[in-house]
Amino acid sequence: MTDPEFRQDLYRGTAASYDRYRLPYPQALVDDLARRAGADGSGRLLDLACGTGQVSFALRTRFAEIWAVDQEPGMTALARRKSEALGDAARFRFRTCTAEALDAPAAHFDLVTMGNAFHRVQRDVVAARILRWLRPGGFLALLWGGGPNRGSAPWQHTLREVLADWQRRTDEDDRIPAGYEAAQRERPDQLVLQEAGFEPAERHEFGFSHEWTVDELAGHAFSTAVLSEAALGNLAPDFAADLRSKLLAVEPSGRFRQVSTFACELARGPGASAR
Repeated sequence: MTDPEFRQDLYRGTAASYDRYRLPYPQALVDDLARRAGADGSGRLLDLACGTGQVSFALRTRFAEIWAVDQEPGMTALARRKSEALGDAARFRFRTCTAEALDAPAAHFDLVTMGNAFHRVQRDVVAARILRWLRPGGFLALLWGGGPNRGSAPWQHTLREVLADWQRRTDEDDRIPAGYEAAQRERPDQLVLQEAGFEPAERHEFGFSHEWTVDELAGHAFSTAVLSEAALGNLAPDFAADLRSKLLAVEPSGRFRQVSTFACELARGPGASAR
């Protein structure tokens, strides 16, 4: 079954919210990934669907060169400004295109990363291209987690209900293409990667705890593909007000603690490492 295609404008206008409200990857995950991938400050990293650089900047001192690639111009523009503010622009190569369209050299990268994004690409196509871009024995890391709706706390049940209700109200069904969930069930990521030629991926999980405010939870929703301010249009203020009212009814303190995990699925390409 072929993966359905997502719209390319899903994250249009979300860069500021994405950068401010997406949780950073736990330092323990970053350190563990760098150790397993042998990142010692001298290789090349390719961060696909990089957003505003959550993975790229977390790993920036571990690589001599970083390619940060995203199809949304606002994302790469914001990430570029961050690299300049850090005085580290020379380390980065920014590209604005899809993972399927990226023109990159073969056997060029030691590590390829994708944060919360592999499900939105043509997985067979992209997995094959990544394998070609990696040096022999190089690694692909799929990173997952951080969304506040993941958990069993009463406020998270309410959050999921509010998000689902407002997603129905947006009347933009094509933001999640038909057949997406069926394709994921029929061919899990692990199978896609193995069929492309990767060794079986190892999954490593890292716990975290974070306390959200109502405004931060609204901001996180605005950073998503399905409830961005572009998707909500003139309903965005009503959504934020409804979210505030219903969450505070469940947790009047306004403190919403999330205890969950981030995960790294690390797959290695064939061949001895070139490093």
